[in-house]
Amino acid sequence: MAGVLFTSSAWGNLGLNIGDDADSVLNRRRDLQRSLSLSSLIYMEQTHSNVVSIVEEDVEIVKADAIVTSHKNVGLAVLVGDCVPILIRSSHAVAAVHAGRKGMMNGIVKETVMAMRTYPGDNFEAIMGPSICSDCYEVSPEMYGEVTAGFPNSATTIQKHALDMHSELAEQLTAEGVEVLNLGICTHEYPEYYSHRRSQKSGTPEGRQVGVIWL
Repeated sequence: MAGVLFTSSAWGNLGLNIGDDADSVLNRRRDLQRSLSLSSLIYMEQTHSNVVSIVEEDVEIVKADAIVTSHKNVGLAVLVGDCVPILIRSSHAVAAVHAGRKGMMNGIVKETVMAMRTYPGDNFEAIMGPSICSDCYEVSPEMYGEVTAGFPNSATTIQKHALDMHSELAEQLTAEGVEVLNLGICTHEYPEYYSHRRSQKSGTPEGRQVGVIWL
């Protein structure tokens, strides 16, 4: 059975290049790895792409928006500040997915499940962790129309013009044969989680939490 963890701001900021001291961030990452007794903990350089990296060797960071491994005791981490962290497990592999609006539109979910299916295994399950909810993810009317035209499950109302990422991502996962659990925790509403949008509004320091999965 795969191990799963979603951090909160109590663990400290785990994201680089957002104004925090790099050595402090790296120390927190090492502390997290040690606390989980993992042989390694792999992070991504995330760009809202549909790039999936299959990890077959010990590396610290990969340029991708999803990572997959079948190696035991290797942690996969996805950094988020409002985007949806998706942790997927099957009987033989695990994956960590960074699913923001662009990633969702670029097909990151389908690409990740396809990569996982290169391994034998079944019983695919996904957990969607703390992320901005459809009550808080308001976008411009123009962007709302563009996104919902291609991804109707992300729609709320024209008057509200907020995107429901969780419904759309759940539909995509289900279409790939993956059972889905949404924890239903909104990063924007709960101050114990970092929120990029809330930081922009309030001027509070930016931070990133992580979802971690391992075999």
